[in-house]
Amino acid sequence: MKVLCFSSNYYFIKVCDLLKLESVKIDKCKDVKDCEAVILVDENSCKICMGYDLLLAKNSDDFVKTKVAYYSYPAFIGFFITLIKPIKRKLYVKNNQSFRVRFDKLLEANLTRGERNRENAYQWTNKKWQISKEEANKRYNDLYNSLKTHGYSEKSPMIVMINRKFGVKDQILQGHHRIGICKEVGIKEVNICFWTAPISFKIFNLFVKKELKK
Repeated sequence: MKVLCFSSNYYFIKVCDLLKLESVKIDKCKDVKDCEAVILVDENSCKICMGYDLLLAKNSDDFVKTKVAYYSYPAFIGFFITLIKPIKRKLYVKNNQSFRVRFDKLLEANLTRGERNRENAYQWTNKKWQISKEEANKRYNDLYNSLKTHGYSEKSPMIVMINRKFGVKDQILQGHHRIGICKEVGIKEVNICFWTAPISFKIFNLFVKKELKK
């Protein structure tokens, strides 16, 4: 039996993107405090399950504080899943619906796993993905020029993995190069989509907080 889970962070999503979603009611979402909307994500769709009426009164270009909900295994099962990476990855729920979000609030959420810049661009430890320094520079420059000239493209959303770290903390899965460049060129809003991972025990929040202090 699966249970309703929630993102560790809030996301400031554009009203007009949320209003495109089908509205459904889930009573447990009423327990989520300090947010204006909740969206439910699964493999095939995104739905809004709290806050739809509130959104109707807002400007379509406003951003509202939103939580992400999804169904996953209970923590006592999810804990063991998170220990075995191949199984964990197979159980990721991948939803590719794109949402526009405030970039400054995304940065405040501390979702990155390491800064990517011109010096370390596309330098992977896995030999399978390694490329020459020249090719890395070319890719980085092409991405930099595209973002600076055209802004952020909704066709290339960053992927935010809900509860990826220890089963309790959201993380950016793809988009670290874009984050560094967006900071540099002053982009105000970006596109993201939400994938989800199995949850684990809340006690792992202690490890996340320790890491943040370092």
